[in-house]
Amino acid sequence: MFGRTAKHLKKFSLVLALLFVFTSTSVFAQSFKDVPSNHWAKDYIDKVSNAGIITGVGEGMFNPGGNVTKLQAAVMLARMMGIDATKTAQARQAYQSLLTGLKIPTWAQDGVAVALAAGVITEDEAKGLYVNNQETVAQRVEIARWLTKAMGLDEEAKKLTIIRLTFKDVDFISVEDQKYVYMMINKEIINPNGDEQGRYNPTSPIRRDEMAKMLAIGYDYMVSNLLLNRPLKLNNEETVVVKTRSVNGTITSILKVIDELYITVEDKLGNRTTYIVNEKSIVKLDGSKIDYRELIEGLKFIAEVTEDNIVVSLNAEGINEEYIGKVKSITTTSPQMLTIEYTTDTKSEATERKSFYLDSDVDITLNGEEAFFKNIKVGDFVEIKVRNSKIVKIDAKSKYLEIEGTIKEIKLTSSEYSLVIQDEDKKTYEYPIDKNVSIYRNKSKAKITELKKGDEVTVEIEDGVITDIVASVVKKEGEGSIVSILQAKKPEITIMNSKGEKETYYIATGATIRLDKERAELYDLKVGYYVDFTAEGDEIVSLYAITRQKNNIIVGTISNITAKHSIITVTIEDEDGDIYERTIVYSSDTVFIDLYGNAVRESRLEIGDEVIVIGNYNDSYIEAESIIIPYEK
Repeated sequence: MFGRTAKHLKKFSLVLALLFVFTSTSVFAQSFKDVPSNHWAKDYIDKVSNAGIITGVGEGMFNPGGNVTKLQAAVMLARMMGIDATKTAQARQAYQSLLTGLKIPTWAQDGVAVALAAGVITEDEAKGLYVNNQETVAQRVEIARWLTKAMGLDEEAKKLTIIRLTFKDVDFISVEDQKYVYMMINKEIINPNGDEQGRYNPTSPIRRDEMAKMLAIGYDYMVSNLLLNRPLKLNNEETVVVKTRSVNGTITSILKVIDELYITVEDKLGNRTTYIVNEKSIVKLDGSKIDYRELIEGLKFIAEVTEDNIVVSLNAEGINEEYIGKVKSITTTSPQMLTIEYTTDTKSEATERKSFYLDSDVDITLNGEEAFFKNIKVGDFVEIKVRNSKIVKIDAKSKYLEIEGTIKEIKLTSSEYSLVIQDEDKKTYEYPIDKNVSIYRNKSKAKITELKKGDEVTVEIEDGVITDIVASVVKKEGEGSIVSILQAKKPEITIMNSKGEKETYYIATGATIRLDKERAELYDLKVGYYVDFTAEGDEIVSLYAITRQKNNIIVGTISNITAKHSIITVTIEDEDGDIYERTIVYSSDTVFIDLYGNAVRESRLEIGDEVIVIGNYNDSYIEAESIIIPYEK
């Protein structure tokens, strides 16, 4: 008899619950233009629309593919719980000052107040619903957490001790949130297999059609278990003053237990004490408020704690670290992560591996250029800067790299050989040379000592070290006047070319030197001699000199005249189209004539005149023997 009565009472209560929900909403399913009859979520959308849990977006549209915001989610969950008008008003009154302070829009205030009073969201979470007058997008893991609480399953989730999630990205779901996700899988609200890649994607957005399915199943559960219109806990308890004391130290270990952290702290004397941090603790890092679950080992802090060692407030200093090593693994999906292997002991070559999440404002360069995280590859050499366990800067060099350019310098020391190369964009690189490097010069196997400055090279680099060098000799023919000669172990000669530019070369061992067609030595040459030469890189391999100075002929336009110092400046355009200036110095011995050999006074020279100058280079200027004006003035 008792069993029969109980059964009838349950049925009667179920009918009352259904009547309660549908008396405040339309009992007719709304047909949305953008939800065709064959849409996979149509039945779910019709159910939550009928129940007034989710409304359309206007003009008969549902927008099934649109992302759900946190504010919308809080309102939807509050509607799903079927809280009556009296309790809703009480919740609104209890949280009105908070809602106003957070600038929650009027249309959402009832829903947010109910979600707060029902323990679906915390006050800290409420602060993230509406930021800078904009709604923020909800994450999948947040919906799992909030829906679990809205369905009254929070305590059941917290008691879970064995959780088996098979998602490939399970490591990116916090231990606490894994319980909520598992609970939703248990209630057949979340697919245990994840997406096509087997991922749950905890921080990804959730679409409106997906939300409709989750709320429809959650709503059915609440109706069948008589959980609609349950009592609310209002925020009107009397405030209790708690006595606290100040402590400081360094966090040496952290133990996560359900919704609390047990942090072990070591003070200056080496004494260790354990404190409890939870969602009620006010936690700041470098002055900015953070979630208590973001605390990490190694942080130094000052805190206020109760007699029971519960943290009331905690202010921590950030940790700055730097690491140099190789990339061992990369996670490019959110949250992005990089694992680096670095050397801890140079003598034993012992290594360790560490993984870090990327800061949202991380600065990345690859081979000296700005880059994206997706450009970094496993095996790349990296220098990283880490702040509070998040990477804020990555300076990477590709594991395999090829550079083409010209050798600018060859550094040979007792401990290391290195090569300085300049590419066609004038960018300079310097890399050490592997001891077992493969070198070919002009298609023949060569030694490092056979490479020369000026050689054109293609180098292959692995792990920041040059492993292969293919070089070719750059031959150059030139002429000019000797400006200086340095007699040394590796002799040098400086020559001024026809453009007045000084070029310095080494004299190669065994170089051919002739003076007035006779075989000669370097010490036979004198400053002022005119030479023709052939150079390979930065070394002259053959040089032919004449004892007399060779006149230079310059054709150009006068761009400046300084008569007081007997100087004129001539602008010249060479056969390559290059424009440059030359300083001409004349004297009383200089002959001024026209093309017919008639004498012309120097005073008749004017800026803009075209002239032919015959003379000899003398360091930085030309001593004019003759200046010819090729037209009649």
